[in-house]
Amino acid sequence: MPTPPTPYDDVPNFIVDRFDDHSKDELRAIATYAETLDGSLDVPDYIVQAFAIQDEETRTVVAIYANELATYLEELEDQADDDDEDEDFSPGRMGGAFFG
Repeated sequence: MPTPPTPYDDVPNFIVDRFDDHSKDELRAIATYAETLDGSLDVPDYIVQAFAIQDEETRTVVAIYANELATYLEELEDQADDDDEDEDFSPGRMGGAFFG
């Protein structure tokens, strides 16, 4: 089972707390924004406002953490998909229940 990444000390808590609300794609966009400050990216307003007052080093560790968290979410999805594929529904594997 994948383990969630640990936020770096330099990542502000108010950002870490809000990252749970984002999908892996949103986290990747946030990471890209942190690296580029590209205003054309679709990121939440709190990110734009927060990064306006953060230095480059802080934005870099936020980008790293956001990417790590996105990778973790992907691994969870992959594991769930693998678990679904591993289920054996052949006769005798349904817990002895008879449906008829």
